[in-house]
Amino acid sequence: MAEPNPQPVQEASPQTAPAKGGGGVMGPIVAAIIIVAGIAGIFEFMVKGALETGAKTPEGLSAEQKPGGGGGDSSVTEGVDTSKTPYDLGEPILVNIKGENNMVLSAKVGFILKYTKSNKENVRENLLKKIDEFKPMLVDAARGYLNQISEADLDNEEVHKMYLKRALNRKFGPIRKSVLDDKDLGEGILPSEPVDVIILPSFTAQ
Repeated sequence: MAEPNPQPVQEASPQTAPAKGGGGVMGPIVAAIIIVAGIAGIFEFMVKGALETGAKTPEGLSAEQKPGGGGGDSSVTEGVDTSKTPYDLGEPILVNIKGENNMVLSAKVGFILKYTKSNKENVRENLLKKIDEFKPMLVDAARGYLNQISEADLDNEEVHKMYLKRALNRKFGPIRKSVLDDKDLGEGILPSEPVDVIILPSFTAQ
């Protein structure tokens, strides 16, 4: 009898090992984008809440939302004689806080700016540009206060808002003078305490 022809043995194709690390370098990048977008969303949510409720200020403005807004937000609240708009100090401020655990505080700081209405055009836009010129000074003032916080005081967020408001309002003297000398703005635009409400979209220590 004729012997059957032997069939060639087929080798199994090599299996590709799954990538490790959750998607390579894209994972951390996507996570960072999500965190930044989340903080921006929180800031917008808190700003709208402060404007709509009047943030418990004595004026108790009747809110009428209009387009535009400082620091990337889209809300402005108009009262009878005053207007309010959000202003963002930018990137979170990092400071070492006092305590045994060597913790670092990260605080995203913004505020509601109060200013007087005027018949001049583009007052809000020109005012925000003017404040932008002094933003480093305002950031330093906020950092100066945050740097004094101890671990034991981290939970007193409302107290920190109060002292941040005082610290920022004390720095508005040079800004008020510059506004006064500006032909597009002028006298009476900024009140004695233009920082109306402090907003802290993020306030964490680790």
